[in-house]
Amino acid sequence: MSPAVAIPFHGWVQLVANGWRVFLFRRHIGWHLVGRFSLLLPFGVAVGLWLFQALPKESIQVLIGCVVLFSLFARHIRHFRGKELPLGAFVPLGFVVGILNMVAGVVAPLLGVMVIRKELDRASVVGTLGFFALAGHGLKIVAFALAGFRVGEHLPALAVMVPAVLLGGLAGKWLLNWFNERLFMIVFQVVLVLLALKLIVWEGIVKAL
Repeated sequence: MSPAVAIPFHGWVQLVANGWRVFLFRRHIGWHLVGRFSLLLPFGVAVGLWLFQALPKESIQVLIGCVVLFSLFARHIRHFRGKELPLGAFVPLGFVVGILNMVAGVVAPLLGVMVIRKELDRASVVGTLGFFALAGHGLKIVAFALAGFRVGEHLPALAVMVPAVLLGGLAGKWLLNWFNERLFMIVFQVVLVLLALKLIVWEGIVKAL
């Protein structure tokens, strides 16, 4: 698929996957974060749609990967240790994520860093990230539909992927019960580092060459 098709199609698949995740973890969502994040998200999506054809996707993905790595490693620097993103910062974060979600299509690692908070346990992290993604991808598919994307042309691929993500969501919730909080956070941060490196090296540098 070309980027003009892959990004909105990815939005449809993620809408189903994260809608299912929100349902499965509905009792654990951090609504105090979700409410703030959602305020400016639609405006970011509108700006992102405008920028979609103007910015190189590879450069944006390298930037996201670098921010994720910096944010993760900054947590281990004495000056930043124990500090979390202020609650008010989730308002402009929603705007920025709305833009990046349209241009790059992959912002989960960035959001994953932001929800590492003392008040959120492992189920709350998963559920809250699911709602963030549900809101972002829902607005994204609306924006691309207004821009002319027709998901009906890709129904065979969607029909294969939707059952898979539903089964994956159930399997993920079952696996989550095997993790304690400490082990989950270690695995979660390792996965974020790997995703960030993938964005920088494979999605950014290699594809730009």
